[in-house]
Amino acid sequence: MATFPFFDACTLFGPWPGHNEGLPFETLGRTLEQNAIAQALVGATTSVFYDARSGNDLALQAAQSAPGRLVPMAILDPRAFPDALDELDQRIEQGFKVARFFPDRQHWPLRFAPFADLLARCNEKKMPVAVSIAQHGDLSALADITSTIQVPVIVAGVTGEMLGEAVSVARSRSNFHFETARLTAPRALEAFCSGVSEGENRLVFASYSPLRYISAALGPVMTSTLSNEAKAKVLGDNLRRLLQM
Repeated sequence: MATFPFFDACTLFGPWPGHNEGLPFETLGRTLEQNAIAQALVGATTSVFYDARSGNDLALQAAQSAPGRLVPMAILDPRAFPDALDELDQRIEQGFKVARFFPDRQHWPLRFAPFADLLARCNEKKMPVAVSIAQHGDLSALADITSTIQVPVIVAGVTGEMLGEAVSVARSRSNFHFETARLTAPRALEAFCSGVSEGENRLVFASYSPLRYISAALGPVMTSTLSNEAKAKVLGDNLRRLLQM
């Protein structure tokens, strides 16, 4: 069986609603080791639910504890505007590779002026962005909002039910890429790749470990009928290209 240098687009640690013990950093480390994950973007959930600055400090410390394996991503909160602009600038200077947004968890709308300003700053600074969506129409709205953005946009939360919308947006927005974490329906990955020219170049593996099991994210990719070359792109090559790593 072919082996691949996995690069996970989203791993997390810290407090999480409904998890009494949260998502321990030690658990994340063991899980990555046990599943031979070569690299992973890492973020602290403190940035999602409490304070972006202190959470991103924790993410930086986590990455420094595992250089080469953990790569910090800046989780930003547009509600903390304009301080969020300074937070973004600081994290770019520190070597963070992605600016990630969780509108679904922080309960702010995609059509939100502070978010637009942060996207513009990311574009100016050539910082890739990742955005979670939650329902039909969110992806179309995100495509409209980012119409002048050239940096890579990684979309999280796309399910098999949203596949048609994802294919439609992907055909018109070449800088849009899609996490595989929730594209677990049978042949969903194959359907995307057949519907989008060079679709295997537009998918990135993400597990959200230890919130979710890595096996649940890896399984649909590994058991798909995609070629080994395509699987290698999805499981790591595409993300390394997007982040220029």
